[in-house]
Amino acid sequence: MHDQPGSTRIRSERRTELFIGACVVLISMISLFVAVSANRTQERLLAASNWPYLQYNSSNVDGAGKSVISFNLVNNGVGPARIRWFDLRYHGRSMRNSRELLRECCLQHAARAVPTTTVSTVRRRVLAPDEGVAFLRVPLQEPTEATWQALNREAFNVQLRVCYCSVLDDCWMLDTDKPEPEPIARCPVMAADNGWEER
Repeated sequence: MHDQPGSTRIRSERRTELFIGACVVLISMISLFVAVSANRTQERLLAASNWPYLQYNSSNVDGAGKSVISFNLVNNGVGPARIRWFDLRYHGRSMRNSRELLRECCLQHAARAVPTTTVSTVRRRVLAPDEGVAFLRVPLQEPTEATWQALNREAFNVQLRVCYCSVLDDCWMLDTDKPEPEPIARCPVMAADNGWEER
């Protein structure tokens, strides 16, 4: 039994319509994939353009050549760093302030005189790109030279843990015992009895 010319034409038209429909679906899927990929690329570019990168360093001479021990936190990234919390440790133990640090690290090695210190606010601070803060400065003074020398030796045993975020709420944990800050979902809550107090 032979097909009628009309039914053959209808089947041919249906195959053509199915082919065109499949092509439309395929093009739509490709377009969606390209759009998602482009969006992810834009998100990465935006995150990269707001990427903060905190680094810690210490020195024992200031820019004028004077003997000053300085502990510094610097943002070497391209975006602002919003510091959520800041924890200074000596041999793994959190120090609340400069007096506690000096008592633990240095006064047992030297005279009991406590040197004059300058402390700057770090917690809840925003560091712009290329901005730094000397969160502790201890100048060399004759009455407390032994304490200063002890701190100069013990500075390498000071560690920092700093949790900070970008303006996009991407967060990192700086741990000076590790080579790089590690990305984290959010800053953990710090215990009430921990953390450096700027006083």
